[in-house]
Amino acid sequence: MSEIAKIRVPVILGPTAVGKSAVALRIAEEEGFEILSCDSRQVYRGMDIGTAKPTPREQGRVTHWLIDIREPSESYSAYGFAVDAAEVIRESARRGAKILICGGTGLYFRFLTEGTGPKVPTDIPFRERYLQKVHNEGPETIFKELEQVDPETAARLHPHDTQRVIRALQVFHKTGVALSVHRKRTRGPSDIEFHVFVLTLERNSLYERINKRVDCMIDAGLWEEFCTLRRHGFGPTDPGMQCLGYKELTEVERGSRSLTETIDIIKRNTRRFAKRQTTWFAHQTQGLRVDVAESGCYSRIKKTTREFMET
Repeated sequence: MSEIAKIRVPVILGPTAVGKSAVALRIAEEEGFEILSCDSRQVYRGMDIGTAKPTPREQGRVTHWLIDIREPSESYSAYGFAVDAAEVIRESARRGAKILICGGTGLYFRFLTEGTGPKVPTDIPFRERYLQKVHNEGPETIFKELEQVDPETAARLHPHDTQRVIRALQVFHKTGVALSVHRKRTRGPSDIEFHVFVLTLERNSLYERINKRVDCMIDAGLWEEFCTLRRHGFGPTDPGMQCLGYKELTEVERGSRSLTETIDIIKRNTRRFAKRQTTWFAHQTQGLRVDVAESGCYSRIKKTTREFMET
């Protein structure tokens, strides 16, 4: 019996501002792909500028998936992404469409390729209780708790990654088994084959891009977008409002920091975030590294993608 052909999915990953979206959009247009977003922030409606979401015009040129699927008040998880992404990929294959994944949320992609872990529904009272604990005692308190019950998961999370720390604690308290143990018991989809490109750029050049991007976001109306979200009733503890570029603006709203100071803080926090992403992709993700500053990098990605899809 002949082996059933796997669904082939090229993947473009990399840190924020490295140029993933531009490369993915160009390849998608030239090679006939639809784009599946692997971004934990672009899922939120109304959060367009601060998440560098594809513009309506760009989304009109190429079909995009898993963008604008949640309100900022709603949680979204790596588990949810893995389930949703696999469904999009399989359904697209059934109708003859090709999917290209693009994004910078390494944990989401890891759950998709290596397994989803436990299916534990979000417990809002549990989350609110721990968010209050963070507010009163600081994020280090709950991180230390995670280190006690699941040191392996704690080792791969940043102490201030409150949402994922709380999620890991919830899994442990609901199931009695550490998230890291759950993940070892699961496997990724056997009917999908991925070919990963990890885009890279020399650190100083990447940081310069980040600084310019934040300035462009401010000029495009990031503060006004934040104020609109607040007028619609979304608060500082909502998952979407905890995202980078939005949570910092809460201090401006409170009057405890100027917008000018906050812009510098957003730039600093984004640089730190990009550094963590770079470290993650270097140690946690297998794939073809492509320096976007090298001549011919796009042609290399396009050629390799075409060969992958045709073999």
